[in-house]
Amino acid sequence: MGGMEPGITPRRVGAMSEPTNAFEVVALALCPQRDLVRFCDHYLRQGARRVQVFYDAVPDFALSDPRVQLVACDPTFWRGLGLLRPPSVEGRQRAVYRHAYVQCETEWLLVVDVDEFVFGPQPLDALLAGIGPGPDCVRFTSAEAVFAPIDNIEDEFSASAFRLPTTRLASPLLARLLYGAHSGLYVRGLLGHARGKQAVRSGLADVQIDIHDATVPGRDLDRLDATVAHGFMLAHYDAINFARWSEKCADRLRRGDAREMGRKRERQLALYAACTSKADQVRLFRRLYALDRWQMRVLALAGLLHEPQEGLFGPSADPAVADPMVQVRTRCA
Repeated sequence: MGGMEPGITPRRVGAMSEPTNAFEVVALALCPQRDLVRFCDHYLRQGARRVQVFYDAVPDFALSDPRVQLVACDPTFWRGLGLLRPPSVEGRQRAVYRHAYVQCETEWLLVVDVDEFVFGPQPLDALLAGIGPGPDCVRFTSAEAVFAPIDNIEDEFSASAFRLPTTRLASPLLARLLYGAHSGLYVRGLLGHARGKQAVRSGLADVQIDIHDATVPGRDLDRLDATVAHGFMLAHYDAINFARWSEKCADRLRRGDAREMGRKRERQLALYAACTSKADQVRLFRRLYALDRWQMRVLALAGLLHEPQEGLFGPSADPAVADPMVQVRTRCA
């Protein structure tokens, strides 16, 4: 498969007319079309030259914008890569990421999930325009979306605050203070991943693209921390709203193909499975993803709370008011 085998050389940008700050985005997805509208719209507004979405099924909709490629990961797709469909979602992610890297036609490939949105004080393409030839990767620290007291847990993507990861040493004590009996579910203060995501410079020989990192045998990659250096973050909507979180938990329990979640995530799923009513599920959700004013004050004092003055998404993020950049049409319409 392209990108999987050592010695395969990705496309070089030098032969193209694209400016060196241009970037592409790749994600593996299995989600409603409205999520893809939001995702693609965000990154096109950030200056992406192409957004590749590998759909982990056969979608019943299409994305019409020529800068967006929606690829059905059907048996024909996997045969084209010379693979059987990997049994785990993580294996499928690695396969499509490495395939997209080999096909990358710009200077950078940003590897993210469809619930992750890089944001900062300027558009992402402007940040990349100022990066010299040195760094191989540009990293973005996780900022986990949480519901403030004013937020409605039923509204999708309405969480207005973001908690930031803390140090490994401080994490157990702070989690115990803030989350009590559920503190054991947190990794560096977050329920999702605390490792962030990255943009990888194209054309690196023998590079292996993983979910959170990239490696090259025999040498260390030069990584630029865009959070520390430039104030960029990775907004991670680990819980889009209560209903979507509940659906995701039930789906993971049913499918069993997320093999690398880790013990703490498995314990979270076990708590969800133990709920005997929707009211129990709501209480669990609020304890995990909704903050009271005292919790927010503690996180703010510790420098671990980010509250953007403006929302991350433009008006076209609402599929009912779709921007012409990303039009979604249902095939059966």
